[in-house]
Amino acid sequence: MTPALQCADRAEQPHRMVLVFAAEEAPLGPLPAPIRESASRTARLRNFKGAAGETLLLPFGGEQWLVAGLGNQGELTRPGFCEAIALAYSELSGAGAREMALMLPEGLPWPPRETARYASEALLMAGYAFRAYRSTEHNADTDASVTLVAAGQRAALAAGIEAGRHVGEGIRISRDLINHPAAVAHTDFVGDEAQRVAKSLGARFRRIRGDALVRQGYGAIHAVGRAAEHPPSLVALEYGERGPRRPTIALVGKGVTFDSGGLNLKSSAAMALMKKDMGGAAIVLGAFHAIAALGLPVHLVTVLALAENAVDSRAYRPGDVVQCKQGLRIEISNTDAEGRVVLADALALAREYRPHYLIDFATLTGACRTALGKDLMGLFCEDEALRAALMASAEATGDHVWPLPLWTPYRKMLDSSVADLVNAATDGMAGAITGALFLKEFAGSVAWAHLDCYAWSDGDSSLFPRGGSGVGVRLCAELMTRLQDDSLEDHAHGD
Repeated sequence: MTPALQCADRAEQPHRMVLVFAAEEAPLGPLPAPIRESASRTARLRNFKGAAGETLLLPFGGEQWLVAGLGNQGELTRPGFCEAIALAYSELSGAGAREMALMLPEGLPWPPRETARYASEALLMAGYAFRAYRSTEHNADTDASVTLVAAGQRAALAAGIEAGRHVGEGIRISRDLINHPAAVAHTDFVGDEAQRVAKSLGARFRRIRGDALVRQGYGAIHAVGRAAEHPPSLVALEYGERGPRRPTIALVGKGVTFDSGGLNLKSSAAMALMKKDMGGAAIVLGAFHAIAALGLPVHLVTVLALAENAVDSRAYRPGDVVQCKQGLRIEISNTDAEGRVVLADALALAREYRPHYLIDFATLTGACRTALGKDLMGLFCEDEALRAALMASAEATGDHVWPLPLWTPYRKMLDSSVADLVNAATDGMAGAITGALFLKEFAGSVAWAHLDCYAWSDGDSSLFPRGGSGVGVRLCAELMTRLQDDSLEDHAHGD
């Protein structure tokens, strides 16, 4: 039930969300005087003091007031603010509300425009629902609307809502692609969606598909995807122009639309969620939409590596040697380590644009999920400025990362006796690190980062309903504003 968003100087809706900071006594000052005394008694009875994560639903006549705690005023963060709004929206809409107002309190640490943007992002994330495959009688949603209220700030709120819509739409694109079944969201479907996104934004679009990959030297991704009904492809979108103080930033996403494991077949349990193995491509496509729609002053290139790791007589085999665009040859030691193989060619295509920064997102290894769980993306990056910008962006948005080492001594685990390297170490040790070290071979000298992500939510947070998470879209949008001010002279322009 994605809400329509607008702004006003005062609230006239019958259902209202009130955000309050923590206080020793029930912090209900924003409520109207006629109901404040009764509300205070209820708050004391329930020990509500405005701590982060606390909510209090107060029905009065034909109105409902949902009071949500923000915690201590001096400790409020953007992620905490968004979590409080998402929780308030989920509870109030769950209580039957459709016409809602969000009362923005005084004392927030951001200007009204940024406040409205963050609030809008949170509302759109919390209100997301994927209903494409529900029957008609279960697919009807009553329209919901939320009005952001702050007296005398309508112009700033309107601008912030518009910016929030762009980011929210990017997250929706990412989530929808992951949530579609693989029989629908195959390589051509994702490529066509990327083309639609590019056209809607006036961006440039390029697709190399099927046997054309081999003719142009992209033998690695072709080998992985040639057994599938829908052929593999490399898709590139380009927004903006290179120029002074306008860095070229390349985002690359692993887009394995379904991963059976290939001839190294996965177990049934391991295969159950493999429609999400194109999560990296979904993230960077959603990020591309958000960044271009926001009009950020960067030159952005986004490359999607699209393939299905299927099984038939044309499937690539353990022991095969595949030729990459960059010139290296890979011995296939495990067909279930296919993501890094398709990314080898995707990174090569991205480097043709001579980026200052190269960043890839991939649902690459179960080893990273085992080490960090589902809420943290593993970050591999040796460039200090890029790593710092990524970590600051993660902290600001709540799309969390954790740095892991590119431990050079483990590179020997990828040595091959017949080719330049194998695609997977055979001893099962340090899987996330060796996967990142493999990709490093194809990143060249450009400032590069690899994010090993999960891309899925089990619905543990109101911001992230069960399904594709869209984690990474807000991170990338935030990152652009940080990198555009960085010194470009310190970074290679590709090779």
